[in-house]
Amino acid sequence: MEKLEKFLLNWGEFGELSKAFSKQLKERYSGKIDVVIGIAKGGLPLSLQIANELGATWDSMRVASYIADYTRGKMNLLHDIHVDINNKTVMIVDDIADEGKTMEFVKNHLYTNYQPHEIITTVLFLKPTSKFKPDNYLEKTEKWVMFPWEAETEI
Repeated sequence: MEKLEKFLLNWGEFGELSKAFSKQLKERYSGKIDVVIGIAKGGLPLSLQIANELGATWDSMRVASYIADYTRGKMNLLHDIHVDINNKTVMIVDDIADEGKTMEFVKNHLYTNYQPHEIITTVLFLKPTSKFKPDNYLEKTEKWVMFPWEAETEI
């Protein structure tokens, strides 16, 4: 198996990318997004920045699919939303779409269990391997992105 090139993003770089991306999203969606939902853990910092920029209500969800040896297992909902999204336009935010399974699971869960008017999907980075194509992304990359909150984690 080919080892992926790592791209370590520090907090300053992450902040600048988040700010720039949030401003782009504001230009596109100003006044159109009611609720921003961050997918924990990676989507939380970016989703807070976006919600603040858009003046939208913020909430979070947590799902997991990794098991002890870092292989993918069944997707599980660990924490659901607490805000009303019925008849509202919702933006789901995560840090990266590797395969897109998390974003697809969350989107399907929200449409199945609630009645949002529309769901818009957003990630900072999109991998070409992702079968799920988000509505918004800042950059495509083939690199293994290491975010500031996981910099101490060995990959």
